[in-house]
Amino acid sequence: MPLYAAPPVPYARFCRPWVLVVLAVLGLPGCKKKIGDACRRSTDCSIRGDRVCDLSHRVNSAGVETPSGSGECTVEGCGIDSCPKEAECVKVYGTDFLTIACDPLREDLAVALPPTGDDECPDGCTLAGPDDFSDVAYCACEPLDDCEAHEVCLGEGLCADEITARTSCRRECNNDGDCREGYECIRTGARGVYRAPDLDRPGEVDDVEICMPSP
Repeated sequence: MPLYAAPPVPYARFCRPWVLVVLAVLGLPGCKKKIGDACRRSTDCSIRGDRVCDLSHRVNSAGVETPSGSGECTVEGCGIDSCPKEAECVKVYGTDFLTIACDPLREDLAVALPPTGDDECPDGCTLAGPDDFSDVAYCACEPLDDCEAHEVCLGEGLCADEITARTSCRRECNNDGDCREGYECIRTGARGVYRAPDLDRPGEVDDVEICMPSP
């Protein structure tokens, strides 16, 4: 009579702490969670220490914010193209500091702008030309200095504190259904959330959609 063979047990069932330790010692792949997955501690995300649990926004399974809820797995201090395939590296500026308006085209920059139909110029600009610089009249504008030395003028027209800005990996998405409860799918380039700059392409930023805590 053939011996009874027990059915195979799913690999995920063995994701117990002692199994994770064995896997780490043997150098075998563990049960690593993805960026954006729920967690209570960093070891929930990875036992190798390459991912951390962000507990700044804790929600329960219904998406309700509560101190007893779970955070999300992420990678802190990322750079462009350094996140896992399911995520993008973004730079988040504290919303508490997004209160001072600025002009991203003129902050700390002297620029030339076209005059209006009545040959009028914006405040801080004077009508000039034609000259060696231009064949037509233009408005020569002095640099603006609305932001503090430690701030940057974001594309949305607000001064943001560069010192407290945080760079981390966030789950990429197409719609809210790709995000956990309590999170929403937003496009970078607004609300102080920007894709991390590419040092090989300074000044060029391709916006992406990522999961962020719902307001």
